[in-house]
Amino acid sequence: MGNKLWRMEPGWLGGYTEDRDLIRNIKRSKKDWSIMADYFIRGRLKGVQFKIPADKRRVAENAFGVTVEKSNK
Repeated sequence: MGNKLWRMEPGWLGGYTEDRDLIRNIKRSKKDWSIMADYFIRGRLKGVQFKIPADKRRVAENAFGVTVEKSNK
């Protein structure tokens, strides 16, 4: 299972996870994190991509278990 966090436009982070427990936890308790995309394989949920406010970076890093990737600029 892969978890990933990255910087998007100013003020926002992107996050991807395939961990079903994490997906449920985010949907239940993180109302300010919006879903950008759901990924399905053969009709079953494979992963979810979230849009996360940048001021929640530490919370996101703890939840996803990874650090935000550095930009290539």
